[in-house]
Amino acid sequence: MAFIAGKNSGVLFGAFDLTSYFNNFSFSRDMNAISTTMFGDDNESYIEGISTANLDISGLFDGSTDAVDEELTNAFSTTTATPLTVFQNGTTAGEPCVVLNSKIQNYTIDSNVSDAVGVSSTFTGDNFGRGLSIYALTDTSATATTTAVDFGSSTTFGGQAFLHCTADSSANIAVKLQSSADNSSFADVTAGSFTAITGTTSERIAPTGTINRYVRLVITVTGGSATFQVSFSPNKK
Repeated sequence: MAFIAGKNSGVLFGAFDLTSYFNNFSFSRDMNAISTTMFGDDNESYIEGISTANLDISGLFDGSTDAVDEELTNAFSTTTATPLTVFQNGTTAGEPCVVLNSKIQNYTIDSNVSDAVGVSSTFTGDNFGRGLSIYALTDTSATATTTAVDFGSSTTFGGQAFLHCTADSSANIAVKLQSSADNSSFADVTAGSFTAITGTTSERIAPTGTINRYVRLVITVTGGSATFQVSFSPNKK
């Protein structure tokens, strides 16, 4: 058994690393149980309903450009979901994370005369899951094939991959997923390519079909550099 210190947690929201502004998060996933109990039954019976997820996060206020207040406030003005990845033990490849194609629900600023000004927010989303980082947040300037991360088993249901690029310098970088059943022979994942990185950005893609247990990235740099991170969450059904 290996426990993890909360101090190692991290938060990537869209194209921004907001780790240094937060000190608490709580992710919850719920399944709606639909009753199928009938007259004469002695026990309740249920069928599986809709699955939902929520992320509550809190920390300290900073009103600087690109800091937490600006980014959470701006989230209300977008009609599209924002990729959100929360890490339990940093962004190193193989470390666990929660991915959420997020929509902000609320943003609160709390001020008390005896405390630092605080912030808190709640997010929900239509695509979420438990994943692993497959590429740490890294300033990348050279073409590379990463070491594969072992997800323990393959899936035939596809999955979702999240990319966060927080900085760039004249970047032109292609990133795609490959998978392998034996960590030796790899093939491209169907629908597993991100839009080329040419600036700060974030993106969620939904690879389809069979994705084998070992997953890696092929990174092709044709210009500049960028600081980015990638996580993958396999679908279980």
